[in-house]
Amino acid sequence: MGSRRDYTLCGRGSCKQATISCVTGRTSRVGRHLPTSGGLRKTLKIAEEWGCEAVQIFVSNPQGWAVPGSRPDAAAFREGAAGLCPVVVHAKYLINLATRREDHWQKSAEALAAEVRLAASLGADFVVFHPGSAGASGGAGALERAARGVARVLELAGGVETELVIENSAGAGTQLCADFASLGELARKSGLRVCVDTAHAHVAGYDLSVPENVPAFMEELEENVGLKRVALLHLNDAKNPAGSRRDGHRRIGEGRIPLGSWRELFAALPGVPLVMETPYSTPEVNIRQIRLVKELAGGLPIVAARV
Repeated sequence: MGSRRDYTLCGRGSCKQATISCVTGRTSRVGRHLPTSGGLRKTLKIAEEWGCEAVQIFVSNPQGWAVPGSRPDAAAFREGAAGLCPVVVHAKYLINLATRREDHWQKSAEALAAEVRLAASLGADFVVFHPGSAGASGGAGALERAARGVARVLELAGGVETELVIENSAGAGTQLCADFASLGELARKSGLRVCVDTAHAHVAGYDLSVPENVPAFMEELEENVGLKRVALLHLNDAKNPAGSRRDGHRRIGEGRIPLGSWRELFAALPGVPLVMETPYSTPEVNIRQIRLVKELAGGLPIVAARV
């Protein structure tokens, strides 16, 4: 599965990094996870009002197994989201492709494939998923089970163009892919790209509490995953200290990761989409957060050119 859009034509330049080069200014598009409770038309209205250049949504209840086969507003959403890039769908939290329980593994593969198909009908570029947990007695072979699960999902999804992307975990319990070595291994085994969640990485032990640590962070990411495999960043400040393995999101600048670290990260990953999952507040606060990230990422309008 590959991303369907020609990013050089739309000037987005964030998802197909090999096809663009920076001329001047900011090349990373900035957006956030948005609610869909009022319908997808309302989601698009919020995206416009808040200044989103990218958007992430759920397409079904993340805490339940049911996935609708279609949405009546799919065509309208595709048309209305034409100026947003990437459009990201976050998969259900119930998905666990690493489990030894065959019924849960099969249900996870089927639900994720259904979400991929639904995301494709909405014109989404990416579906981001958590690979899951090995369980109390399931550590051995967990990555192989997850890779087989990805293969099953792709088979069931039927060759749609929406791209499946693996997210790193915070490392609680037996969660897979908290470290970049296992994240890279699963990405290579399954042929997928990755989404790096900054809060997850921080609490998993990649300390971003001082800007001076960012070069080592980037070196670990390049060595174990490869920067070309980074499809997007989930921007979350961390509630908890480095190495705590306790997830918890804070708004940018309000947690453990200082603004200097964000600047260093964005400079090291030019063109990579930046999608916030920080806590909601008033529209004014949400707008300020998006503006802050745009400023930290360069501040100027998106400019990209064909190479």
